[in-house]
Amino acid sequence: PSSNSPSSDPPSGGPPFGGPPSGGPPSGGPPSGPTAPTPNMSPAPTPVGFVSDMPTLDCPDGCPDCDPNSPLQCPPRDMKAVCDKHNDALYPPGDAREGERVANFRDCYDMCKPSFCCIHDSLSKEYAPSCAQEYENCFLYYPCYIIWWKLHDTIGPATYLRVEQDEDFYNVDFEFLTNDFANDREFFQQLFGHHFDDDNAPTDDTFENEDNW
Repeated sequence: PSSNSPSSDPPSGGPPFGGPPSGGPPSGGPPSGPTAPTPNMSPAPTPVGFVSDMPTLDCPDGCPDCDPNSPLQCPPRDMKAVCDKHNDALYPPGDAREGERVANFRDCYDMCKPSFCCIHDSLSKEYAPSCAQEYENCFLYYPCYIIWWKLHDTIGPATYLRVEQDEDFYNVDFEFLTNDFANDREFFQQLFGHHFDDDNAPTDDTFENEDNW
């Protein structure tokens, strides 16, 4: 892959909504230390790691572009919990997904796909254009690093994906991705086209040509 690819090592975290950069990887848990009691008229806090039923189309603090027609919406409030592979919380009894892990690759992947154009600087205008300098909400999708890192884990050229991993978070296999690529052409083009600066559709020969390595 060319220099348009993200780093092979995942970053250590990013800024939460409206706050300073964190010192470690994203986490679905609250900060340490004592907390004030919840007032009687306030809604009860959501248990750590559980995905809430709160709508995600409102305007969270720190989201700069809340226009419902924005090309990149504010991320789901629970994205950090879903994309944190160290979050072992399960959906609670009574939930439609009772007993399943909150944090998992497939849900995180679905949340993150719209933001892929944020992470590269390809000069492509049509096939795989970058949006890193255009979409104001790009920086809020920092928990997605774990997805982009895995999709660039290969055993050779970029098309030789190595996605299976023996950890509970990675509920994904190659068949899942190939089916999704077939159903989401725009994301397929972004994933494989961002390595190049033109609008020619790359082929297997493109990736296996050593001059492109």
